[in-house]
Amino acid sequence: SSGINAEYGHDIHSSAVMALEESQREALTNADIKISYGDLVREHVSKFTDEARSMMRVSELRERVLAWENTIAPILETEEGASPYDICAYSRRLITKLSGSSGEELQLTELVGGGGDRREISRLFLTSLMLANSGNVELNQNDQTCKLLSRKLQSEVLEAYVLPSGDEPGTRKRKKVPV
Repeated sequence: SSGINAEYGHDIHSSAVMALEESQREALTNADIKISYGDLVREHVSKFTDEARSMMRVSELRERVLAWENTIAPILETEEGASPYDICAYSRRLITKLSGSSGEELQLTELVGGGGDRREISRLFLTSLMLANSGNVELNQNDQTCKLLSRKLQSEVLEAYVLPSGDEPGTRKRKKVPV
C-alpha cells in the first residue's frame, strides 16, 4: 500500500512539476507537494457525489416534466379533435338566437350556457363579448342580459366596403415617395 502511495504521489509530483514554468521548477521540491492517496480519494468521491446530486435534480425535473406531459397530452388530443372556432359562424348563431327571442333580449346564461360543454360555453361567451365590442349586442351587467342592437355583422360590413377610389381593398398600390 505504501509502495502504491509513494509511486502514485511521485507521478502526481512529476506531472505538477512539468506543468509549471521553467523558472518555478527549480524552487519546487518533494516537500512542497503533499498529496496523499486519501486526499485524492476524497477529492474524487466529492466530485462523484456532486455529479450524483446534479443528476438527481435533473431526474426530479424530468419526472415533473413527464407528469405534466401525461396531464396535458389527453387535453391536447381532445382539443385537436374539436371543430375549429369560426367566430363568424358563432356570431350568426348568437344573432339568430337573439332575433328569435321576445324583445330580442336573453339572459346571458341562457344565450351562452344552454347545457353545452365548457369549450362551447367559452366560445359562445367570447363571441358575445366580440359582438358587444362591435356594437351588435349590449351586455347589461346588472341583470346579466344580452340585447340585440344590430343584425349586421362587422365582417359583413367590411366585406361590402368599397374604397372611395373604387379599388378593391388591399389591391391599391402605394405611391413611392422619394427619399
